[in-house]
Amino acid sequence: MPLEIAVVAPDGLAAEHSLQAGDTIISINNHNIIDFLDLRFFGAEEILEIDYKNSQGQFKQAIIHQNWDIPLGIEPVPHKCRTCTNDCIFCFVDQMRPDFRETLYIKDDDYKLSFAFGNFITLTNLTERDYQKIFEQRLSPLYISVHSTNPSLHRKMLRYKQNFNIMEKLKYLSKNGIALHTQIVVVPGWNNGDELLRSLENLTSPGLNVLSVGIVPVGLTKYRNSLINLKNVSPELAKELIELSDKFPKTYCSDEIYLLADEEIPSANLYDDYPQLENGIGMIRLMLENWQSCKEAFIKEIAATNSSFVFVTGKLAFIYISKIAEEINEILPGKISTISVDNIFFGPSVTVTGLLAGEDILSQINTSQNRTVVLSSNIFNENGLTLDNMSKTQLKDKLDNKLLIVNEDFSFWNHI
Repeated sequence: MPLEIAVVAPDGLAAEHSLQAGDTIISINNHNIIDFLDLRFFGAEEILEIDYKNSQGQFKQAIIHQNWDIPLGIEPVPHKCRTCTNDCIFCFVDQMRPDFRETLYIKDDDYKLSFAFGNFITLTNLTERDYQKIFEQRLSPLYISVHSTNPSLHRKMLRYKQNFNIMEKLKYLSKNGIALHTQIVVVPGWNNGDELLRSLENLTSPGLNVLSVGIVPVGLTKYRNSLINLKNVSPELAKELIELSDKFPKTYCSDEIYLLADEEIPSANLYDDYPQLENGIGMIRLMLENWQSCKEAFIKEIAATNSSFVFVTGKLAFIYISKIAEEINEILPGKISTISVDNIFFGPSVTVTGLLAGEDILSQINTSQNRTVVLSSNIFNENGLTLDNMSKTQLKDKLDNKLLIVNEDFSFWNHI
């Protein structure tokens, strides 16, 4: 399908050549344009011969000579996500609360979003045409959910019907110059122990262009009544995972595993350039590093207010957030308190801060006290909404305007 234009920037080159929102790009320099990656790739040439159809159905052509000081200025309609064809035994979407926001039930498995945004994909829905596009446009790195390199176990865990060999595909991508970030979701009794050892040996072996291996624990919510019975990662298994990961290069355990094992979060040196930060790997260490860099300005900012503050966090990160609060209270006695919120929305086994719902936060905080609530920005999605569809503004209103949202660098949303 040709690519429809959603917005044409008034100060861009496309506007100068009369392209408008609602027009449909057919090709650029005789290359078919069907998605935002095609537009980005083929639209980067110096001279663009754009064939398009306007909103009245007329076929047009624009010849644009790129001026690298002025953007092309074309924003396509939102990309329609390719969805997953698997039936994974641990799929988090299958454990979502029913009758809720539609976007929470989308099973994303789109290689284009993997390249653009770091979304993890399984590769099981790719065609040879997809691979050739990946190679042609150098869509690297990609983020791949592996879970097991044992073909039989891989199929049992992802429950697909077609013939598929994950190691063959990883080698195919690597051979063609595509770098890979990989993840293994550990499901106790399934892919830990010898199976995990085998997977790590394979993923870190010569011949694969693997930049990182992330090990994360399976996430289980209370909505699993009709699903296969699985177990959470125990503290004992968490310790084993850390010991095993330490034996392999470019292999990282998630923060949750260290906290489950009651072990210190590693130093910044272990995480290199934080390649899987969005996967919860190194997030606490980066927060602590940012705190050391930014605490003077942060403390100065809150010292100028008459309010006291309460840091709100999930149970796993509570100990580290409490340490930051203690540092502040050494300078500003009694200024900060800390509370960990139980996850009623998903169930008690979900303990990370990023999966807290607005309703749980509100129900477990005493709003009658004269305290400003401090929340991490990772509780909200890119649209500024909590999991239960509560906006930052709505939360602030419900908290009588006593809300401070702190970004990773300890800057503020909505200045205090």
